[in-house]
Amino acid sequence: MLRGIAAAPALMLVGMRASEAASSAATFALTPLERAVSLASRVPADVARQLLADADAHLARGPNVRAVVHTQGLLPHEGDRDASLLSQEDWRQTLAQALAFRVSGVAAYGDKAAAYIEAWLPAYRSSANPVDEADLTRFLFGLDLVRDRLRPSVAALVQPFAADLAQAYLDSSRRVGDDSTLLNNWNSHRVKLATAGAYLSGKPALIAAARRAFVAHVASNVRDDGSTYDFAQRDAMHYVVYTLEPLLMAASMSRAHGDDWYGAPEIASRLPMALQWLAPYARGEREHEEFVRSTVKFDARRAAAQVKGYSGLWRPAEAADLYCIAAHLEAQFAPLAARFQARPTTAALFAG
Repeated sequence: MLRGIAAAPALMLVGMRASEAASSAATFALTPLERAVSLASRVPADVARQLLADADAHLARGPNVRAVVHTQGLLPHEGDRDASLLSQEDWRQTLAQALAFRVSGVAAYGDKAAAYIEAWLPAYRSSANPVDEADLTRFLFGLDLVRDRLRPSVAALVQPFAADLAQAYLDSSRRVGDDSTLLNNWNSHRVKLATAGAYLSGKPALIAAARRAFVAHVASNVRDDGSTYDFAQRDAMHYVVYTLEPLLMAASMSRAHGDDWYGAPEIASRLPMALQWLAPYARGEREHEEFVRSTVKFDARRAAAQVKGYSGLWRPAEAADLYCIAAHLEAQFAPLAARFQARPTTAALFAG
């Protein structure tokens, strides 16, 4: 009798821990575990081959963890740019290796993705610079895919890390950048990063705040004719893509959680309008000379340094990932997406 009474609290404690573990495992940024395990059957064979080739080419590289990752405003080889690019490649490789694991089942890829995560999570805190951290969402998307392979001590860091990331981009006191960045692509990336962190944290208050930020920014960035603030500021299709892609990624994260930010009534059809505005250029029906009337001095510096893509005619292939994501959100964009070859990682994330 006494043994039974003593066992009851122990059983309750085990049940509570199991419930907490299940709740923790249920949070994700973009890809829930049940979808992750189905990617092998969803991802087309040609995309899978590209993923495996990329993963193999980078399997031997080690992590390049830095407390501060900074490329924004720097020309090639200036300051810490080269070292920071290596760190950003860690984030991209986390996703690349994780996807290779999910499409092949080869443990070495999953172990490599987990190694990046275990190197970065304990050591890094968001800088709140959305340009420097634009690819940090790829790190989180990779984490989604291999979270069940992390050591418990590392897995325990995931939700606090995610919550801090969301707060970094929602808390105005931590904002990096001048007031103009509240209107342009910087804020699009803030919204994307806040959304990823909020959903991964599992905190309803952060998710609600990220949604408010998303709606407010779409309303201010996309104009009534479908053009964007970034086009007026930079005179470049490059920045139309660069401001819309993170917004569609945020909308995709919401869709994965059963929410519909893309069709939010507060913003009517602004995102489809923006995609339709860009479509004639993406189809090659219209051409655009990039950055001719840009108001941003750094664009002229990049053009003078002959940085690729910052002068001359815009290349429609730059919109490949954008329309791949758009087709996932709305079928009307599927024919345009089919014209391009999205990056293998993007194609795999949105396969099927």
